[in-house]
Amino acid sequence: MPANNVLSVRAADQITEMLTQGRFQPGDKLPGEPELSRELGVSRTTLREAIRVLTTRGILEVRRGVGTFVTRSEHIHADYELLKIQNTRVSLKDLYEMRLMFEPQAAYYACLRATDEEIDTIIRHGQELEAIVLARDPRWDEYEQKFHNSIAAAAHNQFITGLFPTFNRAIRQGVILANESPQIAEHTLADHRRIMEYLRDRNPVGARAAMHLHMLNTMRDFQIEID
Repeated sequence: MPANNVLSVRAADQITEMLTQGRFQPGDKLPGEPELSRELGVSRTTLREAIRVLTTRGILEVRRGVGTFVTRSEHIHADYELLKIQNTRVSLKDLYEMRLMFEPQAAYYACLRATDEEIDTIIRHGQELEAIVLARDPRWDEYEQKFHNSIAAAAHNQFITGLFPTFNRAIRQGVILANESPQIAEHTLADHRRIMEYLRDRNPVGARAAMHLHMLNTMRDFQIEID
């Protein structure tokens, strides 16, 4: 992963930590760019990228001409303990086991509950992600999150959606590892195509099985012990 991307992810994590420590509450405005970039010890360019990452996750929102605010979204802020998990020393194994428990069922319910427009959005994100991965574009983690988050959103369950700020940490760490192995990228794309096929066909059992297999394949690729 390029150095500037690593810095922006680190800055995003620092901002998230400010939220979990209660420094900023939902609806609060963040300090301006000069002050916040100074405090974080990063350039304004890196700070903007970090804010873009957190905006993608639904944690911040940018109001043009006004500033950057912590979102008031209930499903994200109903339980700040979920965000606090992101800043503890949770192992990758724990994070992927958690994904294994929830994401297959999210895919199942997405098949049953998603609108046609939501299915189209999932497919579009999957196709965009494939182009990003094949191009070795550093935005891989952003588009990986969009793909999985759109499936969770289509399940129409606020608790599952609320878990995804935590799952995104596993996705980010996984992409860092996957960038080092073309084989892992191939496995990921094959799994995603299978998931999209079942979602397109509205086959909930197939989608659940495909997502379960994707989680297991990813854990094996990352040499995570499976109990």
